[in-house]
Amino acid sequence: MKPRIIWIGMLIIVAALLAGCSSAAQTQDKSTEPVKFTLETTPAPPVTGKNEIILKLEDQDGQPLTGATVDVSADHTDMTGMTMSGPATEQEGGKYAITADFSMSGTWKITVYVRKEGLDVKKDFDLKIP
Repeated sequence: MKPRIIWIGMLIIVAALLAGCSSAAQTQDKSTEPVKFTLETTPAPPVTGKNEIILKLEDQDGQPLTGATVDVSADHTDMTGMTMSGPATEQEGGKYAITADFSMSGTWKITVYVRKEGLDVKKDFDLKIP
């Protein structure tokens, strides 16, 4: 009888956890994000050495986000201390660019900060350098 009660208790706990996860997923509406980010590199795919990181930013209405301050940092996920950062320069049509020198292959965490008139948004990307 005890094993049956334990199994029933475990099923109730799992059901409660799944219900909590599904309701959290339903409340996140991607269309309410204040900025839509698209990250590209030149060359594509990125390589060890110098690469241009190009960020295309759009507002909630899909319009190019211009006049923002955009700061970019890159951290190698496997090697602490391998970081770089700086401001991206505004191009045309909501594009911002910065040159990064990826000194070794692996996964780099690219963090982008966008600030403009009360807007303060952060977005992380994983960029794999072969």
